[in-house]
Amino acid sequence: MSGLSSGWVTRVDRQGAVVLAAIAAWGVAIIGFGFAPALWLAVFCLAVAGAADMVSAVLRTSMLQLAAPEGMRGRMQGVFIVVVAGGPRLGDLRAGALATATSVTVAMVSGGVVIVLAMIVVALVVPSFWLFRASRAAQEAGDTRPGSPAPENGEDRPGTPAD
Repeated sequence: MSGLSSGWVTRVDRQGAVVLAAIAAWGVAIIGFGFAPALWLAVFCLAVAGAADMVSAVLRTSMLQLAAPEGMRGRMQGVFIVVVAGGPRLGDLRAGALATATSVTVAMVSGGVVIVLAMIVVALVVPSFWLFRASRAAQEAGDTRPGSPAPENGEDRPGTPAD
């Protein structure tokens, strides 16, 4: 459902901040899921988590395409796929082991808390991620797509014919 209403994501300029907020929202939704006393509330929390994950995934992919140098995009995409495919499996292992040792509630809530805290740490330790702007990255990359911001120095974009 969130994919059907994702058009607004294309207009996000402060992509780094929105990615961190979306991942933190995912963590908060997982905390809510862990504490949910009713099935309908648990399903609602999972829907919110899914929507936040969709926003994060779209923007992370966009950031990778904008920030990675053209010659490195394939390799960066490969690393990205390994992280996206492997990271959740490690989280599943953590959650399963913790749920076995304690309870499902502890496993879910602690996972959400760890994610929220991790996003705060990333925002503080990697300010370039928090401050990432799509418009700035497009300018630095010499983006020539229609509608992309023009270079500030008044020169033609690289790869476009002069008048």
